[in-house]
Parts: sequence; C-alpha cells; structure tokens
Amino acid sequence: MKRRIALILPLLLLGACARLPPHLPGGKMAQNTQISGTLAYVDGHNGVLTGTWPVSNWWTSAQLPALNTLITEALRDNPSLQVASARILQAKAAATDQHAALLPHFSAAASVTQEYFSRQGLHAPLNGKTITYGALNPLEMRYHLDLWGRDSDRVRAALGEVRVHQADYAEAKLLLSTQLAWHYLLLAGDVQRLRQLVRAEALHTSLLHLEQQRWHDGLSDARAVYLQEEARAGARQSVADMQAAIAQQRYILAALVGHGPDWGRDIPAEPLPTLSTITMPRNLPLRLIAHRPDIVAARWETEVAAQQVGAARAAFYPDVNIALFAGWNSIHLGDLFSPGNLAHALGPVISLPIFEGGRLRAQLKEKNASYIATEDHYRATILGAVREIAGRLATWRQIRQKLRAQRQMIYAAEHTTALAESAFHSGITDKAEAYGAQIQETEIRNQLLALKMQNAQSWVLLHSALGGGYTSRKNPA
Repeated sequence: MKRRIALILPLLLLGACARLPPHLPGGKMAQNTQISGTLAYVDGHNGVLTGTWPVSNWWTSAQLPALNTLITEALRDNPSLQVASARILQAKAAATDQHAALLPHFSAAASVTQEYFSRQGLHAPLNGKTITYGALNPLEMRYHLDLWGRDSDRVRAALGEVRVHQADYAEAKLLLSTQLAWHYLLLAGDVQRLRQLVRAEALHTSLLHLEQQRWHDGLSDARAVYLQEEARAGARQSVADMQAAIAQQRYILAALVGHGPDWGRDIPAEPLPTLSTITMPRNLPLRLIAHRPDIVAARWETEVAAQQVGAARAAFYPDVNIALFAGWNSIHLGDLFSPGNLAHALGPVISLPIFEGGRLRAQLKEKNASYIATEDHYRATILGAVREIAGRLATWRQIRQKLRAQRQMIYAAEHTTALAESAFHSGITDKAEAYGAQIQETEIRNQLLALKMQNAQSWVLLHSALGGGYTSRKNPA
C-alpha cells in the first residue's frame, strides 16, 4: 500500500500543475545582441590618435585644472548622485532579502491561550469548561525547496537590478561631468570672446570720434557719424549680452556642482584649449561601445526580465516546503514540561496550483511581454549609440575643417590690417580704413573663437557618446 502511494504521489504532483501557455522564450537568460563591425571615420590627418581607451577621467586631457576641480567636487557632493547611490543601496538590500529565501528559516515560539468550550460543543470531555492551553516551541524550522529554480531566478533578477542601478549611477556621473565640461568650455570661450568684443567696441568708438572730427571739419556729412554711432551701439549691446551670458554660465556651473549662484562668481575661466586630438582607436570596433552606461543598463534590464520570466514559469509547479518544530504543549500549564507533553513534527508541506483563475498565465504573459520589450529596448539603445557616435564624429571632423579655413581667413585678415596700417602711415589712406581693417580682423577672430568653442564642446560630446570610460566591472556604490 505504501509503495502504491509513493508511485501515485509524483503523478498527482505533475498532473496537478497549472498548464503553461505556449510561445515563451526558450531559455531563461537573455540572448544579448551581438555587436560586431567597425566604425571607420577619420584618418591620421584629422588629429585622431590611437592609444589606450576608454579613459574614465577623460576631461583631464583638456589640461584645465579649474575644470578638474569642478568635476571632482561635483562628483563628491552632487545631490543627484546621492539619490542614484541610494537606489543602489536599496537594490542591494532587496537582493539580500531575496537571497534569504534560499536559506532555512529558524525561529522560536511560545503561546498561552485561554478558551471556554460550549456546553453542547464537539469537545465532549471539555464542554462547559475553561481551558488554558500552553505551547512552547524552542525550535521551528521552515525551508523552501527550490525545485524549479523560482527562488534562484528571483535572486538573479534582484542582483541584476543592482547592476542596472550601478549603470544608472555611472550614467548620472557621465551626464554630470559632460554638462560641467560643456558649460565650462562655453564659459572659457565666452570670456575670450568678450575680450574681442570689448576691443571691437573700442575700435568703433575711435572710428566714431574720427567721423565726428571729419564732420566737424567739413570733410564728410552727418550720415557717416550716425552710421558709426549705430555700429558702436551694436558693439556695446554685444558686450552687454556676452557679459550676461558669462554670468549665466557661472550660475549654471555653480548649480551643477551643488552650490548657490554666488559661488559661481569665483570660478576661474582658463584659456580655451585647442583639443585637436582624442585618444581612441583609428577604426572603432562597435563591440567596444557596449561599455556605455546606457547600454550596460539596458543589457541588465533584459537579463532581469529574463529571470523574472523564469520565476513566473516556476510558479506553475508544486511548491514544496520542509517544516519542523519541536517543543512542549499541554492544556495544563503545571505539567507543560512533563516528558509526555513533548511534541515534534517533520514533513513536507506541498501546495498545488490546480486552478488559479488564469492568474498564473496572466503573470507569465506579463513577464514575457516585459522581456520582449526590454530586449527590443536593448537593441534600440545599441543602434542609437552607434548613430550618436557616428554623428558626433562627423560633427567634430566638420568643425575641424571649418577651423582650418577660419585660420586661413585670420592669416589674410592680419595681412590686410598690416597693409592698411602701412598705407595710413604712408599717407595713402586715412585712419578710417585702418580702423575698418582692425574691426574686420576682430570679427574674424571672434568667429574663430566661436569655432574653437564649438570644437571643444564637440570634443566633450564625443567623449560622452563613447561612454566616458565606464566599464560594468566597476562598482560605484
């Protein structure tokens, strides 16, 4: 008889399982999209060098001590990073909580219950009596048998969530360092452009005085004076606008670091660097961009979703727990610890999901849909990263070509100014033409500074697109 029961029980367990829906992923783990190929973009004449890559502190190659100080302080005290770090701690705590399900649980219990039994109840010997029932169990144990891998899948999903938040933390750091570098280079460029605008205003003022003198001497009419007054007013407005833009950039930098607006007044503006090189492979293997924080996060989100599918799948199978208790219980407290009142039990507790009203199937379909969505998001993130890097590289190369053309214009403008000065000193022309040549040269130099600023900012965005040197092996928590 016992042998028959032992044979029938497994058949009942398997037959009682809820039916799995079709069209599920074949495996629990996500099949990561393979990244292959190269992104060939420039040759050696465009200033790109080969070397060790990626570099985590990429901004230091700009050789701007003030920028290094800003980013170091921001990464240490910025509130947004503290929030991201707290999410990592929460995810780690949740993973520890999930891991506890894999271990046996021990506890102790004691209870005293006073109960009155009715006169006409089912407990004939106790009817009409008040009984005080005592129980003391110094050892209780419960252990869930992870036969189908549900607990293991949940633990792996929780650990994946930790890695997702670690990648999000790295993404926040990259975004913060990118914004700081971008705005600081804008500040440095604007400070240099302000000097050119102030010089242009001074030249327009000198030219206005010259035109006023010529009008006073009867050598020209008032129209030339009014035109020059209009030009000087425009130059003054440009200076005022640039001063306001510089103040705004200082406020933005102070906010990014985590300080009030007044703190930004003391930020030193260093000379704008050339930034004509970047250390990276000449032909960029696409698999190397997989270290970008957003791609790492998307990959781990896919892994988490896959593990959740496995846990939802395991819910269709019988749930088996081993329960044990040992202690004493008695309806008379006086003899609670009598040897005859010793009680103990050990055995399995099995629950069978025979009919759940479609709940298990709905949960599994939901997790499967999440898995498909995260996998598509992962592929889209890779394609977006490739497109962004290609665009940043093309922009950087285009700006460098414009810089070469603008430097040729500067060379021509310098010679034009020199010729105009020489003609004035030789008495061939008047001072107005010399002033005009100097103003034109100042405008061209201002355009060159604007291009250098765009080049520097493009350099920052390119480093950001490449991932900022993040690797998933790092633990920022």
